[in-house]
Amino acid sequence: MNSPQTINGLMRHLRNDCNVQINGSTQKQQLISYGYYHGYKGYRFVKDANHQLPYTNFSEVVAVIEYDNNLKSALYSNLMFIETAIKNIVCNAAVNDLRYGTFDNVYKERMSDNPSNTRLQLNRLKLRNNVYSKLSSRYSAEEKKDNKMVRHFYNRGEDAPLWVVFEILYLSDLASFFDCLNTPTRETILSQLDMFDVSIDTNRELLSNILYTIKALRNAVAHNNIIFDTRFKDRKISHVLKCWIERETGIQNITLYSLIDYVIIICCILKRIDFSESRAKELLHQYKAQNISLQDSVATNIYNQIIPQNVAVKISALETYLNT
Repeated sequence: MNSPQTINGLMRHLRNDCNVQINGSTQKQQLISYGYYHGYKGYRFVKDANHQLPYTNFSEVVAVIEYDNNLKSALYSNLMFIETAIKNIVCNAAVNDLRYGTFDNVYKERMSDNPSNTRLQLNRLKLRNNVYSKLSSRYSAEEKKDNKMVRHFYNRGEDAPLWVVFEILYLSDLASFFDCLNTPTRETILSQLDMFDVSIDTNRELLSNILYTIKALRNAVAHNNIIFDTRFKDRKISHVLKCWIERETGIQNITLYSLIDYVIIICCILKRIDFSESRAKELLHQYKAQNISLQDSVATNIYNQIIPQNVAVKISALETYLNT
């Protein structure tokens, strides 16, 4: 096994083997701070190692790293806002008019239609198992914690209310929960979000498609993974979501190949749930500003590999959509 490289050795490796100029105490500190493996190794290509970026100076690497970090910063608060808002909307609709607002009661009352649909029934059983597994894990973890959210109810002989369950569900769990609800409840939620369009969404699955799609981005942002080239993408865009977004915004060729497509989807959601009506416009403004900053900081051939040609057209169309 080779011995670990020193920072000076890594700088020589970048200069001699990678043809990337790096000199001086400032760039040395940048290499230390960003890390060779998370920094240069992670940002040296677009999407996969076969598409290397033609860096000539470490300052260009730093520019791409900062571009990526600034995008994560801009997206983080909006993704958290979306997750919280959608959880509340789904939770409120799921328990509305029920005698008891527990998961068990919702499962019996709002997840009992279409019993002959074996795929749906299997998903509902998996959801129930997942929920109770998370509750038991949380109950165990709270033994030595001051915040005993789950224990507060179970130690009094009560089931935890649904809002407690939603506090411990992941975004993918929320999507699964929505999918398992009966058709009228899903229609209520979609109508509340002004997303109910039976001509496109015959199975009432648009919201779960959105949640499953942005889940990978949300996790990448939360765990400080690289996002600028959508290498986090774990699925193709669904036909329902693609048709809805393109009809909603008038923007064509939504493929999730570029980060702008995720920005468009997020802006569409924010337009429906943001009471201040400013989050989507501010997000787009920050995205544009970061693109301009990147263009000023790297060579044209690097910028063109990171930012596809159709991004400018999509940004302009998204501005028009948000201003209507």
